Formats: sequence, C-alpha cells, structure tokens
Amino acid sequence: MVTLRDIAKEAGVTAATVSYVLNGSGKVSEATRERVLKIAKEKGYRSNVLARSLRNNKSNLIGVIVEDVQAKMTPKIIDGINAAAEEKGYQILLSNLRLMSKIDAQFSHISAYQEDIDHAVHTLAGMQVDGIIYVGMHDRCIPHVLGGIECPLVYCYCYTQGEGSSVGYDNTDVMYRLTRMFLEQGHRSFGIIAGRSDSEPSMKRLRGIQKAMDEAGIRIDEKMIRFGDWQYEKAREIAVEMLSGKDRPTAIIALNDEMAVGVRDAAMELQIRIPEDLSVSGFDFSDAVQFVTPHITTVQPQLSRMGQRAMELILNKIENAEQENITVVLPSKIIDGDSVSGPSV
Repeated sequence: MVTLRDIAKEAGVTAATVSYVLNGSGKVSEATRERVLKIAKEKGYRSNVLARSLRNNKSNLIGVIVEDVQAKMTPKIIDGINAAAEEKGYQILLSNLRLMSKIDAQFSHISAYQEDIDHAVHTLAGMQVDGIIYVGMHDRCIPHVLGGIECPLVYCYCYTQGEGSSVGYDNTDVMYRLTRMFLEQGHRSFGIIAGRSDSEPSMKRLRGIQKAMDEAGIRIDEKMIRFGDWQYEKAREIAVEMLSGKDRPTAIIALNDEMAVGVRDAAMELQIRIPEDLSVSGFDFSDAVQFVTPHITTVQPQLSRMGQRAMELILNKIENAEQENITVVLPSKIIDGDSVSGPSV
C-alpha cells in the first residue's frame, strides 16, 4: 500500500507537503504540486476519504437521495448535481429509494416507506457526508421525512415546510405566458387536459392558464377541462371526445408531453390537421415530443440547472451553518414547435 511517506521520499519533500497537495490546502509551489501529483498517480495512490474526514471533520462527499432514479426528470437533475460537485472538488454518493414501483403516484403513501428513507439517511451519515440533497420524483410538498437530520439539507424537485432549503421550477407563470401565446394567435375555444386532480403541478399550471383566460375575459366550458393521469392513452381518449363534438376547440393545452402526443394521435385518427385545424402544446420537453411530427410546442423546466443550484445551496450551507433556509424557483422556458398557429376559422 502506497503511503504519503513513499510519495514524499520520491518527490524530495515532506509528508506534510504531500498532504497539502492531495488535500488542496497549504501554500505549495506549482512545480512541487505537479511533481507530487504525478508521482501519486504513477504509484496508484488512493486517499482514505473516511480517515481524512475524521481528521478534518469534512469529507467532500455529498449524499444524494433520489425517490426513484427512473423518474423522467431525475437523470438530468443528477447530472446537474454532478457537474457542480466536480467543479467544486466534491463527490456524490447516490441512494435510490425506488419508490415508483412501491407507491406509483400515491405520494401520500410515502410515510409507509419511512424506514427505507431513514436507512438511506443513516447509511450516508455513516459515510460522513457533508450534506444531503433529496430529489423528488414529482414536484410537491412532501411530509417531514428527513426530520432530525443534523447535516445541511436541500430538497430538489420537491419541498417541505420549515426544513432545509429547496430548489424547484416555475409552473404557474410559464403556463400563463404559454396561454397568452395562444390568445395572441387568436384562439378563444380551448380544451385543457390536466394530470391527476391531486397533483400540485396540475393545479399550479391550471392557475396560470386561468389567470390568462380571466385577463382576456374568456370562460372555458367546464366540460372542456378534463383530468387525466399524465399518461398517453387516457389523454388520447379524452381528446377524441373533445374533438368529436360539433363545438370542438381550436386549441388543446395538455399539461405534459405524453398527453400532448395523445392529443396529436387523436387528431390524426379524426383527420384533423395540426396546426391548421388544431393547435396543441405540452409540458416537460421530453423525448415524447422531440421525436414526433409536427414538433409539439412545449415547456422546458431547467432540470440540470436545478441540480446545479441545489449543489450550490448545500455548499453554501456547509460553509455557513447559520445561513437561513431559502426557496429557489427557476423559470421554465417555452420551446416553440410546429403545433401552434392561429385558428383557421
């Protein structure tokens, strides 16, 4: 096993100097730093992170607990966390709770898996992580699942009350802006396909739509506001119903991309052209809309940036334990496709 003394002897410096170089501390000339790092690499030196953390009370490790790594938004968020961690000389330890297969969309049932969450926290704490980022699989307020944790804590793609900072994305304002875009194109007859009625993003996005409609003095027929389940097939069925009536809408706003593709396919079945006869939009900027034609206008949350911002917040908290918890809401972007134009009549 290669030791600091082995490297120091070959480099012609003290073991303390080698320690300074490997830990990024102390004043060492650039030439010495490069020589020590070269020798350490050649000898295959591996630092003992846990031992160093016990000495310095700092491990440069951040624990990341994700509710499910298969959730559509999670990989880009993790990538953002990783990018920011690498830039600051930190590593992440990932713990996947795999909640999609356990609770599906029944988010109120998360308390049944508190033992799994506690185990993940205790495992990461045992690895001497400097802080923990908790990544939700659905944007919502979650219960007090990480209570009593002593290290800095940040929630990402979810939030809680009075516990840790959080990073989220804008739902309401971006849907207000998207709806204004439809109105400016001349649309006055709308269908809305939301996600589940108990979903916070559904209700936030609907508030943005309603605000724009109220300002324009437009009242949507209640029969044209339908709740789906975020999935393709249910949205396709709803869209067929909406488009089969004599007073069919000139625009359908779907609150995620999978449902927007369901609307597109319903229109194709009924030989309704997009955007000439029907304008359509989605939300998420997922693969579902990027690889279909016409390209569907959608909304893009800044997922990678959310991960980066979460990492910035946790590092700030590590440096300043007295820093107050804050809530960051990042603006979402409207991505123009080929699915929105003015109504033909």
